[in-house]
Amino acid sequence: MKQVDDTDSAAPDGPSAPDGRSSRWARHRAQRRTELIRTARSAVDELGAQASMEEIATACRTSKSVYYRYFGDKAGLQRAVGEYTVTRMRDRLEEAARAAGSFEDSVEAMVAEYLLSIERSASVYRFVVALSPDPGRSRHERHRTERTRGERSGKEDAPAPDGGERWLIQEFTESVSGLLAEAHVRHTPAERRLEEPVLSYWAASTIGMVRGAGEAWMNTPDGTRRPSRARMTELIVGWAVDGLRPPGAPVPDQPST
Repeated sequence: MKQVDDTDSAAPDGPSAPDGRSSRWARHRAQRRTELIRTARSAVDELGAQASMEEIATACRTSKSVYYRYFGDKAGLQRAVGEYTVTRMRDRLEEAARAAGSFEDSVEAMVAEYLLSIERSASVYRFVVALSPDPGRSRHERHRTERTRGERSGKEDAPAPDGGERWLIQEFTESVSGLLAEAHVRHTPAERRLEEPVLSYWAASTIGMVRGAGEAWMNTPDGTRRPSRARMTELIVGWAVDGLRPPGAPVPDQPST
């Protein structure tokens, strides 16, 4: 595990400090925060989703007080790791979808990337999904990358005043639903496209199925035979594109007209 420097000197003097010093301090804070997030993510990968702040700090060769100083508590660290993780997952899904040449290829690329992400970092995914809603931030406020936030101000986000709840994983699925809807519009002739709000209903239900199937696959008990990632991708794409009826299941009689 990469060591994180335990030093955290005081900020430069207040308003009288030169602008250059303030900017350098802001950049230092942002870089330090990102480094703490990355090392915490690696520690969770090794220790598991139930790792405590003390265990994470020990694995990162720093003190627990450093993490509390930057993130407040474990929920704050989970939220920061979650923003860092799901933003990058979403970016990879978007890149995969936009590079695809057809709607089915778009779905396949997104599903394959999602399964790869949760299989490669299952403990981190569970660490993020286990996060309780943040009562200080709006459920509809979109997350921003740690690097963008740091480059812009170097400051941690202040709580939103509306008292709404915010689930990171819900934000992620909502944004990926938007990607799926975009893929449908991009690859479907105008006369066959779904219109709003049905398009949003369909995209949300499809992403819900993909997430549910992916998490169930990820959580397959030890000793239980589990499909390979490639086979699971094939199954989920079939359910998403062709429908959820299992192969061979009887088709209900159609009502007479």
